Amino acid sequence: METEIVLNLKVEALQEGGFLATSPDLPGLVVQGRTRAEVMELAQANARILMEVYLAENLPLPVPLRRVFKRKNRVFHLPLPVSLPVPA
Repeated sequence: METEIVLNLKVEALQEGGFLATSPDLPGLVVQGRTRAEVMELAQANARILMEVYLAENLPLPVPLRRVFKRKNRVFHLPLPVSLPVPA
């Protein structure tokens, strides 16, 4: 069974072009890509690998992840961004 979590991700445009993504929730998550879409895909893949290493090596999880993995009932309350049209 897999668990899906939501990490805060900071994506910034680089002066020389491309984008950089980091996460305050997962130290070590640092990826660079040519487009926003590419950097998001790379961040997702990198986050999964980092979390797998934490779990496989029995390393202490960062606090936001520790809260998720301690829950026994597998019911999560996560923020869900919803875009709405702005009234004229």
